[in-house]
Amino acid sequence: MKRIVVITTGGAIGARRGPVVGGATPALKGEDFLALLPRQGIDLVFEEFANLPSSHVTPIHALELSQRIETLLANPDFDGAVVIHGPDTLEETAYLLDLTLNLSKPVVLTGAMRSSASPGYDGVVNLANAIRLAAAPEAYDLGVMALFGEAFHAATTVQQIHSQMLTSFESPGSGPLGWIEGERVVVQQRPFLRQHIACQRIEEMVDLIRVTQGADVRQLRHSIEDGVAGIVIEALGGGRLPPWWLPLITEALHQRTMVLVTTRCAAGGLGDEFGYVGAFHDLRRLGVLFAQHLSGPKARIKLMVALGAARTTTELRGWFVG
Repeated sequence: MKRIVVITTGGAIGARRGPVVGGATPALKGEDFLALLPRQGIDLVFEEFANLPSSHVTPIHALELSQRIETLLANPDFDGAVVIHGPDTLEETAYLLDLTLNLSKPVVLTGAMRSSASPGYDGVVNLANAIRLAAAPEAYDLGVMALFGEAFHAATTVQQIHSQMLTSFESPGSGPLGWIEGERVVVQQRPFLRQHIACQRIEEMVDLIRVTQGADVRQLRHSIEDGVAGIVIEALGGGRLPPWWLPLITEALHQRTMVLVTTRCAAGGLGDEFGYVGAFHDLRRLGVLFAQHLSGPKARIKLMVALGAARTTTELRGWFVG
């Protein structure tokens, strides 16, 4: 019999209404979930890591969770792990876990878009499917995954694309790794962007700035003056910025602040053929780092992990090649 550890962190899946506050808050425990789940012939062990809404979860929490999962799955008695997590920052936790864990055993994050008090509660089916996926031989060496409904996605590509719908998670540009069909786990593709960074600490002082039409440089200037270790910029298109951003980026780099550029688009990489000021060629000339095929929030997580792990600038840059 397969044995899966289910780690609870809080979120809507475990939320119910209480007499004190006006809305649902995280409350359900492992034994509550066990009573709701159908019997699947899988031995389950529940462990409470935290009981937080995911809007309260930080990258420090996520790194501690990574270290706990690594310890648990080093035990040969466990075949995989499921992490119960709120949807708001699930994609960031999933990506940090995928970067920092070097495991063959499956790790699946899931949650719910509705609280247990809602008529549309989706927590039981999501958790049951996540457990089935974590116990499946087909899920080995797929890295960390996120599952909502029947579809499961790679941590590197999954994004929450809707704030309310039950089917809120997708992988723009690549699609899911596969899906659950009854008792079958169907894998249609394998993740292609996985990377491992051994990490014991992260650099918290990393800002994320999104470029908009005509945007001025106040946020960028404040980040530089605050002495942050890194700045992630969600650029336009394939990596383009207004020309008045270039002098401050140059200043940041001279101060040894790492500047990482990704696209604000939902999918796609960086690079173009244009020669005007502020296009991709200017950013490459300045020596910024590039986060290919990563959303802004995930690019920030990667830079936090890389800055915490790198012993040299050369090693740091090596994690952003391609």
